[in-house]
Amino acid sequence: MIRKKIAVLAISAVLVVGSGITAFADTTSWNSYNIYPKDVMNTTLLTPVKFLMDKKIITGDQDGLFHPEKNISRAEFATMMAKATNNTNELDVIAKKVYYNDLNGYDWAKGYINACAKANLIQGVGEQKFAPSKSVSYAEVITIIIRSKNPSAVTTGTWPDNYIQYAIMNMNSMIGDRNITDWSAPATKGDVATMLYRSMPKN
Repeated sequence: MIRKKIAVLAISAVLVVGSGITAFADTTSWNSYNIYPKDVMNTTLLTPVKFLMDKKIITGDQDGLFHPEKNISRAEFATMMAKATNNTNELDVIAKKVYYNDLNGYDWAKGYINACAKANLIQGVGEQKFAPSKSVSYAEVITIIIRSKNPSAVTTGTWPDNYIQYAIMNMNSMIGDRNITDWSAPATKGDVATMLYRSMPKN
């Protein structure tokens, strides 16, 4: 009787192990890259987009795509920069402060915008306005990135020429291949992701 029980247990163990191997065999074909937007797969944008998504700085659009050719609003970019520079402490508290009076309907971004304002990364457009829905320009993008890296990097000259010149002279690795000919033009999501990725430490 004891031998029969042992034999039964042994067979059961083999079946359990065997079925376990079969059950987990499918995981070898699982592709972890499926969580990233399909429109950046097999492109040079995959590395920066993956990095920023892994850091929870950006997400894809609701349709699951990234749409790198689209523009990005000032509210969206402020949100990205607050996260990228770790200015996200006590967002609920800082969201209650009034830096700008045109943020109605932007509750999702107000804390991040105020955090960037407090850190002197961003400025409004005058008269206590931030213009959250306005597309952020290339000049604004590089200005805010430069300020995040070194607040005292640019102390002379007139904006935006002073920041553009600084970027051209000192940050060629960040913007060199972007072929920006109009710095006042709205920045594309693809270019913003690339420049922000290149400006950040990779550890």
